[in-house]
Amino acid sequence: MMILKGLLYLAWFVFEQSKGNKVEDITIIGAGIGGSYTGWRLRNKGLKIGIYEYSDRVGGRMFSKSFPDAPDLPVDFGAMRLRPKDHVRMIKAGRELGLTFVPFPEGGGRIPERTLLYMRNTHLRIFELGGPRTPYSLRPEESRNPGDLSRLLSETYSNYNGTNTNVELFTATTIDGVPLYLQSYTDVIQKTGISLEARRYIKDNNLFQSGFGPEQCLENFPKARRGFENIPIQTGLPPFVTVPTGMNSFPAEFMRQFLLSNPIRHTLTMNRQLVKVLRKNKGLYQLKFRETISINGLIIPTNKYCYVYSRNVILSIPKVPVQKIQMPQFSNPQFLSALDSVLDVQSSKIFLIYNYPWWLGGSHNFTFTHSDLPYRQSYNWGISRTGKAVLLISYTDTHDVPFWSRLQNTGNIISKRYDETRVTDEVVKQAHLQLSRVYNRHVNSIPDPIDGMMFVWNKYPYNGGWVGWKPGSRWYDIKRYLTRPFLQENIYINHGYWGAEHNGWGESSLEAADDVLSFFNIPSYLQTN
Repeated sequence: MMILKGLLYLAWFVFEQSKGNKVEDITIIGAGIGGSYTGWRLRNKGLKIGIYEYSDRVGGRMFSKSFPDAPDLPVDFGAMRLRPKDHVRMIKAGRELGLTFVPFPEGGGRIPERTLLYMRNTHLRIFELGGPRTPYSLRPEESRNPGDLSRLLSETYSNYNGTNTNVELFTATTIDGVPLYLQSYTDVIQKTGISLEARRYIKDNNLFQSGFGPEQCLENFPKARRGFENIPIQTGLPPFVTVPTGMNSFPAEFMRQFLLSNPIRHTLTMNRQLVKVLRKNKGLYQLKFRETISINGLIIPTNKYCYVYSRNVILSIPKVPVQKIQMPQFSNPQFLSALDSVLDVQSSKIFLIYNYPWWLGGSHNFTFTHSDLPYRQSYNWGISRTGKAVLLISYTDTHDVPFWSRLQNTGNIISKRYDETRVTDEVVKQAHLQLSRVYNRHVNSIPDPIDGMMFVWNKYPYNGGWVGWKPGSRWYDIKRYLTRPFLQENIYINHGYWGAEHNGWGESSLEAADDVLSFFNIPSYLQTN
C-alpha cells in the first residue's frame, strides 16, 4: 500500500510538472528586505525555493534611485539610515554581503549646531526652545525644552521607569491605574491636563506626526526616568550610518547571492500577486497567482493566472496584501485581529537636484531644517562628484502627505522620467515657497532644479511608509502568534510590520525572518559565525 501511494504521488508530481505547474519546497511571497533575506539564509540548504514579487523590482520599502546628473549619490525613498546599536542583524549582514557603511551626516535629525527651526513664522535654534522666543502660549510650568516636558509628563503621570522595557511597557499604568498599552497618545495626554498649546508644541517639535494621535501611546509617552537610561552599546560605528550605494543594496545583494547559489533550484518571478491558497493532499498547497504588468511604476493586475504547488509558504508582505489572500483559515477572528493591530502611516519624500547648493553659505551652514509647514523636514543630501547638489527638500508623514500627493498629479512634469517618482512644477513651486520662508530669502532667488524625484507611500501594496501599533496591542504576543498563526499549517509570516518595538524597520523584518527560519532548524543569524 505504501509503495502504491508513493507511485501515485510520483505520477501526480510528474503530471503537475508536465502542465507547467511548479512544485516547490518553500515559496516566499514578497521580494522586499524580509523575503530576500529569507531566501539568502536558505540558499545553501539544497531546497527548491521560489520567490514571487507583486511588482517589477526587488526591495520593497528599501527603494533607491540615482539622478543621471549625480550617479554617485543615490537617493532613498524608504529606509535611508541605520542605527548600529539597534540594527544589529542589518550591520552583520551588510558586512557579510560586502557592503560599506559610512556616517549618515544628519544622524537622526536635529543636530543642534546644524539645525534651523521654523515654527509659527519664527526662526529658532534648538537651544531657544522653551525660552522667551518660543512662539507658543505655554504656561510657566510648560516652558521648557519639548523633550524635557515630555519626560516630566511621563514621570508625573505614569509609573513607568524604563528598567525592564519589554515587561514594564505592558504593566505600567497612568496614575488612574489604566495600563499604558491600552491607551492612545491622545488618551494619556488628555489626562495630564496640559494646555492645547503645549500639546501642539510637543507634536510640532517631533520629527514625525505619527504616534501623537490614535496610535498606542507606548511609542511616545513612556520615557525612562533619569538614572534608569540604558547603557550605550558600543558598535565601533557612528551612531547613524548608511550605505553609499543606496539602502536597496541590501535586498538586491541578498537576492543576487540567493539566485547564484543554485540557479536551477532557486527562482525569482516578478509581477505575481498571490490571491488564493488552497490546501491539497500530500502536504502541498496550491497557490493561485494573478499576473500583473508594470507601466512606468504603476502595477496593473491582469486577468491571467498561474499556479504553483508548495510544501511551505512564507508571507513576506505587508498587512493589506495578506488580508486580500483567500484561504479558509484567514477568516479566523484571532488572525484578522492580529493582522489589524497596526495602523499604516503614509509618508513621502521629495528630492531635487541643483547646479549648486543654494541652501548652504552665510554665517551658518544649516544642513537640516524642521518646520510646522507641510514640507516638515529638509536634509542636505550631498554634493555629487559632478558638482551637482541634492536636497531632500521634504520628508513628511500623515496629514501632510495628501498635499504632496495631489501636487504630484498637478502641473507640468519637470523630471527626466515619467514614472511613480515624477515631480511637477507645482511640487517645486510649493517646496520653494516654503523653504524661502525657512531660509529667509526671496523665492525668486532660489534656482530652478535641473531634475527631481519623489515617492509617496500611500498606495497598494504598502499603504504607508511604516506602521504604528493600535491601543491594546501586546507586541510580543502578536509577533509570536503571527510567525506561524495556524500550528497545523505550514504558513508563516515574517514581515516586520509586526516586529514589536521596531515594527516597520528593516531590522524587524530580519528578526521576524529568523523567527520563521527557526521552524526550519536554522539558528538565529546573531548566533552564527
